[in-house]
Amino acid sequence: MNAPGHPMNAAPTVAPVAMPLARRARAATPAEQLAAQDLRALAWLHAAERDSATWLALHRNGFPQGLALLTAADDAVVAMDAALTALGHTPASERRQLDAELAADYAGIYLTHALRASPYESVWLDDDNLMLQAPTFDVRTIYRQHGMVVIDWRTMPDDHLSHELAFCAHALALGQPEAARQFASEHLLRWLPRFAERVHRRAGTLLYAALAMLTLHAVQALHRPAA
Repeated sequence: MNAPGHPMNAAPTVAPVAMPLARRARAATPAEQLAAQDLRALAWLHAAERDSATWLALHRNGFPQGLALLTAADDAVVAMDAALTALGHTPASERRQLDAELAADYAGIYLTHALRASPYESVWLDDDNLMLQAPTFDVRTIYRQHGMVVIDWRTMPDDHLSHELAFCAHALALGQPEAARQFASEHLLRWLPRFAERVHRRAGTLLYAALAMLTLHAVQALHRPAA
């Protein structure tokens, strides 16, 4: 799904850093590499607003059916495919309005918090629902221990959903599936189900409602031990 010239080939928001030898692992298996690609794709979609042309390019490149973590029959995959198919059937004359709706929905979720569904772990776990609390610094420490640093933490703190997904992808790519699953258990799955459920109910577009549930299902699949 991520070929040269693909819209996901944009500047990253995280970067590798030096990591203690003790934390380096075996080479990632092909399955782990594919799962890492899934999580990078989802992280990218949560990181910034994407217009209808970008969503349709993803669909043409096999998203979401090509996700390795989920089967094509998964409810969230089916819902996302249906939303993208409907988007593709939108007349060209209505695309500008549709892009405006997608932009407004993205802003309501990730920027203005109009949906009261914050993409930051701290807001869900802090007693006062504040950003930049203990979870932000807890995940920053974990990232560094495993050789990852957030580049844009001042504008998008470390506990943003996109970064947490990127960390799981990073761990998988290093051949550390246990670290990815542990992080999912101790961080993502403590708040992502509530985020996903709220976005699914309140989003103004089918795409962002579907993306929330697709992300939850992918993280739940990651968390389940391999058969």
